[in-house]
Amino acid sequence: MNALRILVVEDEPLVARDLEATLTRLGFEVSALCRTGEEALAAMNRQVPDVVLMDIQLDHGMDGVETATRLQAAHRVPIIFLTAFADESTLIRARAAQPYGYLLKPFHESELRSVVELAHARHTAMMKLQTSEDRFVSTLKSMAEGVISTDMLGVINFMNPVAEQLTGWSSGEAMGRPLHEVFRVALPNGEALEPSGLVSGVPSRTILLTDRDGRPVHIEDNTTPIRDADGSLTGIVVLFRRRDAAAPETVAAPPVSLNEALGNSPFPNLAGIVSSIADPLLALDADWRITYLNALAAGVMEERREALLGEVLWDVFPPSLHRQYYHEFSTALTHRTPASFELEHEARRAWYEVQLYPFGQGLLVLMRDITGRKQAEQHQDKLEKLESLGLLARGFAHDFNNLLTVLLGNLSLAEMRMEPDAPCLQELSAARRASLQAQNLVQQLLTFARGGVPIRQPTELGRLVREWFAEWPRRSGTEYKLEVPDVPCPAEVDRHQIRRLLSNLVRNAEQAQPHGGTVTLRLICARGLERRTEEPAEDGEFTDGISKPPAGADSATAAALFLTVEVADAGEGIDEETLPHVFEPYFTTRGESNATGLGLTVCESITKAHGGTLALSGLAEGGTLVRVHLPAAQAPEKPEAPAVPEESNATPATDRVRRILVLEDEPLIRQLIVSNLTAAGCEVTPTSEGSEAVSRYTEALLQGNRYDLVVMDLSIPNGMGGAQAMEKLRQLDPKVQAIVSSGYSDDPIMSRYADFGFRAVLPKPYQPGELRELVLNLLAEARRG
Repeated sequence: MNALRILVVEDEPLVARDLEATLTRLGFEVSALCRTGEEALAAMNRQVPDVVLMDIQLDHGMDGVETATRLQAAHRVPIIFLTAFADESTLIRARAAQPYGYLLKPFHESELRSVVELAHARHTAMMKLQTSEDRFVSTLKSMAEGVISTDMLGVINFMNPVAEQLTGWSSGEAMGRPLHEVFRVALPNGEALEPSGLVSGVPSRTILLTDRDGRPVHIEDNTTPIRDADGSLTGIVVLFRRRDAAAPETVAAPPVSLNEALGNSPFPNLAGIVSSIADPLLALDADWRITYLNALAAGVMEERREALLGEVLWDVFPPSLHRQYYHEFSTALTHRTPASFELEHEARRAWYEVQLYPFGQGLLVLMRDITGRKQAEQHQDKLEKLESLGLLARGFAHDFNNLLTVLLGNLSLAEMRMEPDAPCLQELSAARRASLQAQNLVQQLLTFARGGVPIRQPTELGRLVREWFAEWPRRSGTEYKLEVPDVPCPAEVDRHQIRRLLSNLVRNAEQAQPHGGTVTLRLICARGLERRTEEPAEDGEFTDGISKPPAGADSATAAALFLTVEVADAGEGIDEETLPHVFEPYFTTRGESNATGLGLTVCESITKAHGGTLALSGLAEGGTLVRVHLPAAQAPEKPEAPAVPEESNATPATDRVRRILVLEDEPLIRQLIVSNLTAAGCEVTPTSEGSEAVSRYTEALLQGNRYDLVVMDLSIPNGMGGAQAMEKLRQLDPKVQAIVSSGYSDDPIMSRYADFGFRAVLPKPYQPGELRELVLNLLAEARRG
């Protein structure tokens, strides 16, 4: 199978090249990279791609929406819009361009692959369907018989040329008219007839058709119901041909009529199609009494048909349905107009699409079960909520994390400067711990809504767990136990996400014991083949307490280190009915108004993003045990550089002062970084915009006094950011050493920083000690190198 050809329209060169590399890595072929809409139109004329990835915001010439509209007019090609954010008017214009999908920047490789492949598959299916429809319509138009089709109400929606000739009505004039007005048929004795196929069991027949000018035409007709994929009736097709008047007539027996049950209808086709309907149907008189119902309708009311006939509808419908839907029924009955609406039958946990047709003095009620469709819509609504949540989180994540960086930094510095017995030290420490908890809120939103690609950093997991446990606020009446091995537990994890995971699991354990109890947090380091477990392995089979490695794992994987985080409580546990739903978004068993049902969903997302597994099980003595298995990193050959304590002002052991260039647009954070690193014995040069940082670095190179390290903010509004500045620095100095930092923790550069030339990553918010430790460790590594 040939690789799909992708045309990329993106005006940011760095983003375009990264997108090209990602698409190539996923097995696609990039046919062209275009920066403007005009270039895209020209490239399309040279070679039509399979899919177009179009940035909505193009700075030069046409924007993405106008370009997409022109491409659609000239070529049938699926278009996927790329956007970081857009106002409502732009989104409305984008929808009008009929894209096959949207990708919100930043996006993950899995999102990109699925959206591209789904768009291509949908486009291919639609083209086949369109070709099939065109061929079908062409066939109908070329048939020697007349063909008329109608909807459920008997309103004409198609007529071929032969039908136009025989009826005297043009297709344009007949569209939207009732069938009995255009297709007027009768027996030779003048008795009016309905189309034959509307009543089951009636064969084709020779009858009289009166054309538009009143001329009789001898025809033979046959009518067939139209059903959808579910078997429900949606309309009819009438086929008829001219017959020689001298030919013998073959008139069938009078059609079976249901008028005695249903009354006389102003729509002559409705009585006959009752026998063809595979949905609940009932007829009401003017006093709401049931005069007819089929077996399916009796099933909806959970009563025998015989017992329901003659009963008032509102006496057998639940009172809640009477209160909620009486107006719709009454309006249709009073004004004699058809109506359609959706009805929720809470007692049956079912949804119905109700269609009301004036019939005699009462109503014909057709109920189509749409429960499956409503469940799918509710699922889609959840997905849209997640998307909106992601947009919301990303919208304020950067600014919120910047503010927290300033808050955490100044609180930490204030603690460092206080005497150990200072009276306000306890309050400062409490404020710092609260800020550490606040930093997880945005991460929780991003992780839940967008998948949260982890920003992995080499981490000693035992140390991380101990630090988190020391900061966690204790709940009155609850005993907390911590079990961490003395052996090293190396891992490459997103520290913020692991803190979020621990917070959610321990909070759930606390809430499972509202009157107090015991919460145990345990970290286990074991080989993959020795990993203890009580839950089923990946293949669903229970083992004798040993969890098998994932299917397809090689021997190296099987023998690799695995880290297990366990959180146990002594609460009531989780029943078997609830257990399958615990990871569903918004699912909660708590009745409190602030229960969101997001905690375990976020934990599962974090665990999967780290290549791990998460499972819940009950304890024999009562309570719940949550196990998180994470792959461990290989233990470093050289020991980690010792952590730099917060109060340390030690200068790196070297014969000269290390020079550090800082790119940060926020004045408060810039001031904090300068103060922090200067106190660590470094010479710091601050800059606020990328081009200024590049200029300072260039000057230092020309003077032979290069910077040892660059600390760069990724996003600089209205200026050159860290990614573009880094690209230019690498052109000047391929050996440049740099740390990237950002409040946009879900940016792809943060999770794949090495691909963009950065030596390390530091997500905001961070404490001064984290920055100093990272900087001094990198400088020490450079000296050893």
